[in-house]
Amino acid sequence: MLSKELTAFLTVADHIGPRFAASPGLFMSSFASLKKHWYWAGVLALGAAVAAVALAAPAKISRIELEREASLAAARLNALMLQEPETLSQAIGAPSGAQAFAGILAKAGYGDRALRYALYDHNGRLVYTGGVGALPLEKDLGAALATPAPEDAKVTLYERSDAAPTNFAALALPLAPGGDPRGTLVVYLDQTDQAKVLAGYFGWVTTGLLLLLGAGIAVLAVLGWMRGRESRQTKAQLRYLEQHDALTRLANRQAFSDSLNKAVARLHRDCASIAVLCLDIDNFNKINHAVDHSGGDQVLRDLGARIQAALREGDLVGRSGGDEFAVALVDIANLSEVMSFMNRLVEMLRRPLVVAGKELIVTVSAGAALAPADGEDAATLLRHAAIALTRAKRDGGQRMCFYEESMNKALQRRRMVEHELRLALGRGEFEVVYQPQFDLATERQCGSEALIRWHHPVHGKIAPAHFIAVAEDTGLIVPLGEWVLRRACNDAVKWPEPLFVSVNLSPAQFREGDVAALVAGVLEETGLAPQRLELEITENLLINDTEEVLATLDRLRHLGVNIAMDDFGTGYSSLSFLARFPFSKIKIDRQFVRNMTRDPAMRAIVKTVIALGKSLDVVITAEGVETEEQADMLREFGCPQVQGFLYGYPGPVDTSLMELSGNVTPIGVGRHTA
Repeated sequence: MLSKELTAFLTVADHIGPRFAASPGLFMSSFASLKKHWYWAGVLALGAAVAAVALAAPAKISRIELEREASLAAARLNALMLQEPETLSQAIGAPSGAQAFAGILAKAGYGDRALRYALYDHNGRLVYTGGVGALPLEKDLGAALATPAPEDAKVTLYERSDAAPTNFAALALPLAPGGDPRGTLVVYLDQTDQAKVLAGYFGWVTTGLLLLLGAGIAVLAVLGWMRGRESRQTKAQLRYLEQHDALTRLANRQAFSDSLNKAVARLHRDCASIAVLCLDIDNFNKINHAVDHSGGDQVLRDLGARIQAALREGDLVGRSGGDEFAVALVDIANLSEVMSFMNRLVEMLRRPLVVAGKELIVTVSAGAALAPADGEDAATLLRHAAIALTRAKRDGGQRMCFYEESMNKALQRRRMVEHELRLALGRGEFEVVYQPQFDLATERQCGSEALIRWHHPVHGKIAPAHFIAVAEDTGLIVPLGEWVLRRACNDAVKWPEPLFVSVNLSPAQFREGDVAALVAGVLEETGLAPQRLELEITENLLINDTEEVLATLDRLRHLGVNIAMDDFGTGYSSLSFLARFPFSKIKIDRQFVRNMTRDPAMRAIVKTVIALGKSLDVVITAEGVETEEQADMLREFGCPQVQGFLYGYPGPVDTSLMELSGNVTPIGVGRHTA
């Protein structure tokens, strides 16, 4: 049976072998598939091997057992015949005595199982035959077994399925009394019952083995399926993580860009437009400080869900990083659909977020770019939308701007300014100039405000309005502000007392460093008396992180320096801040002073602020005084100090002019032309 299967396998191999040789790619593909599914191939191979053993082994073992049983019967009969030499000699010498073999068979216990027995002489001639049962034996089988008479008993097994008996054995017993070969006795022994018993026994064994095999394969199959499922789940999770933001579960920037590129590819075919929006949470850093970072994460998740809820079916949304989200409104016909989305989003954002027990109102700024007008690929559209977003945030936030080409040019200029600013710090292109402040009662100078100027080697003088905002946004204002503070204190220490120097502090300096420690270090380094240093802050600094800022200001006040609130009246909470911190000075913003001579409302505000300063025992300085009429009106209101072009333009320090004699002693001389 095995030889037939091997022959068939070799035939198939001969047939397909040339194809594998001619098609190495097919072979490699099959090998790769086998390598990929080695587990299942191993399970199947093991199952086939065990099944083959379970099916083939019982028949083989049964045949061995039957052969052993026949050999034992032959040995037993042979021993009995040797024990009765007279009977044996009589049976050999006289054919009629051959019936004595029936007695020997009965004595050995094989009388009922002996189907036939035949006696052959030493020449192989049949002498006698007896028994029952017609056996369809091959011709001269007995002669073949008996000639020549073997020295040992010979056993041959037979099996047939067409009639009974189904199994029998031919036992060839040599007759050699006294060592003289006289003939051969062939006994046909019935093994049908033994074969049935063995078949039944091994049938149960085979069934048990096959059941165990099936159970084992089932277990392996279940384990393999579970392992495969875990592998598939792991791969699916990895694919999901590769394409989604872990925090908000929205598409990440790469996945969003891929989807957007596919949508853009359909533009020309569908003759539609796409609006790409970059959304950014206004003042997200303040939210993080208010509810810690875990609360900030909750805000991002909630906002992502609200943005997704405001979209139409087929629109795209993703988190592009930080507190920024990207949205693509696909297949829009006009800009009203963009505004409808923003209106839906704003309406959703009116519901406060509850984070860490606090209710927060979140607002967003948005920049929009349209395809194909503003770009025909995801990278360009996202970049242009981000430029428009920058413009929206620079304009105060909580608004949406559409991309314009001029924004790109402005951004390029801004980047150039940022690059040049970094170089300017190392090249020493900055200068500190001073605008004097005067006491109106004595008409004498009481101090000066330090102002920074940039002298570019190529572009010349660059006004502060063109680079201060960039320095604020990029963080360069921190080293720049430290440099101005140190330079101003170095210059002021040479001025005659009690002239003071006033230096502006940026909110970024409070966020990114220890301002109190910096000021203390500079005062110690330069030797300037603390009371001769005045630090100016704006209300914007106090709007956020009020407690931390007030604590820092309190440390500065304990150093002995004076704290002034600049641009008073331009914010929303100036009076509340005056109640919470004892400022040394209030500076009235120049817009009130400029308009007070012709606007009664402005005049009333200036007069009220001056009276407020008197009641709080706080010095008031009016900025932007440019005419004698303004000076006379301020003198009439009792304003103690003034600052403006009428009294001096910002200019470089000149220690030779700093004398307290005379009515007017400006530190900066000459009109500033920048």
